[in-house]
Amino acid sequence: MSTDSKILKALFFIQLLSSFLVVAGHFTASVLDFTDPFWVLALNQISRYGTVLLAIVSGYMTAYTLEKKKPGFWQFFSGKLPYIYVPFLVCGVLYHYLLNDVWPRTSTDFFNIFLGKTGGHLYFVFMICQYYLFAYLFRNVITKKNILFLIWVFMAVQYVYINYLHQGWLGLTTRHLLPTWIFTFYIGHLVYWYRETIFAYLQRKQSYLILFTSVSVISAVFFILSSKMYVAVHLSFVIATLITFLVMVVFFLELVDKVQLKFRKGLTYFIYLFHSAFLILYKEWLKDLFGNDVSWLFSNTWYSLMYLLVVYASTGLASILLVQITKGIESLIKTRWRVIRERYE
Repeated sequence: MSTDSKILKALFFIQLLSSFLVVAGHFTASVLDFTDPFWVLALNQISRYGTVLLAIVSGYMTAYTLEKKKPGFWQFFSGKLPYIYVPFLVCGVLYHYLLNDVWPRTSTDFFNIFLGKTGGHLYFVFMICQYYLFAYLFRNVITKKNILFLIWVFMAVQYVYINYLHQGWLGLTTRHLLPTWIFTFYIGHLVYWYRETIFAYLQRKQSYLILFTSVSVISAVFFILSSKMYVAVHLSFVIATLITFLVMVVFFLELVDKVQLKFRKGLTYFIYLFHSAFLILYKEWLKDLFGNDVSWLFSNTWYSLMYLLVVYASTGLASILLVQITKGIESLIKTRWRVIRERYE
């Protein structure tokens, strides 16, 4: 039977792969402005697994934290502040500047930053902030005892909200708001609560693992070849991603003992937050270097792939540095807080 420690290591592998898919998705979207060969369209379609996998993993790890650590309000959210909430606001300011060539000044500017509207991808972090608050407040209401019933309710909520209830309040899209993702997140909770049964069964019953793998591959091929654009919140896409997620966990459980990879808290979210900055800056640098016509670069498959790897590697290295800085600041604050408490006790 796989231990929680091994599963968490496997999830870190999935997070890293998901962060690459997110970068690839935004990269291919920008490349489509210049050229649209089949591999670009295929990678753009398949990259949509990235955000769904991140949401499922976030749901799993939140359920793990709430059950194992039973944190109080401050303990739960103090860990989110330096790695998610504060970087989200910093990135809101950064992307406002990069896209408008001016720093935010007006109340509207700062309101848009708070709502995650200054960067095309910040909707996900704005939405996940809502999820963490919801998950904590309802931690004693949504439990293992009722999740097999509630997951169907969440599926209905997600479908009905996307297709019938959403209004463009404050200029927000469906993806900005938690009801659009609630089923996806709580799939992660369900998998966590039934992890021993699910993963032990897939590891023991090879025929079912082969079936799940086949469905995962076939669904990926279907999405690639489909003329319809399947966005991350479509229920069919979420369910296909769930099957892929389960297969990936089983695969990485066999890999974690062979490939030692150090877990870095917040790394994948930093990659998610800052990768668009590198895409913007590198594209501007290319235009300054070669002029506005850079289609020759993106029409070449090997040049494009090298460019994508450079963007991901740059973002990854910068994110590792930011993780180390954040970890140091977090440690310093905790030390000072402990000294102050001891002084007044």
